[in-house]
Amino acid sequence: MVNMNSPTRQARLKAWLLLNSIEQKDLAEKMGISPQLLSMTLAGRRATKERIDQLISFGIPEDLLPTLRTKKTPGPKVSSGGK
Repeated sequence: MVNMNSPTRQARLKAWLLLNSIEQKDLAEKMGISPQLLSMTLAGRRATKERIDQLISFGIPEDLLPTLRTKKTPGPKVSSGGK
């Protein structure tokens, strides 16, 4: 069930875009990327620092955008061999 008292970041972002008459296809064109890539960026799946900074420069509030994930580096491999 969806909690209407606590909308997700993505729901708040979609509402903000709607209230500001910004269509994702137009925003993607301004950024020089496909609408699909913009959708993945806004969902946080393909968000890069450059794209997030570009969206902020267009006036989109930072708290509505996905946070960047730091890449996890693999730890040391554990040998399963005998002693």
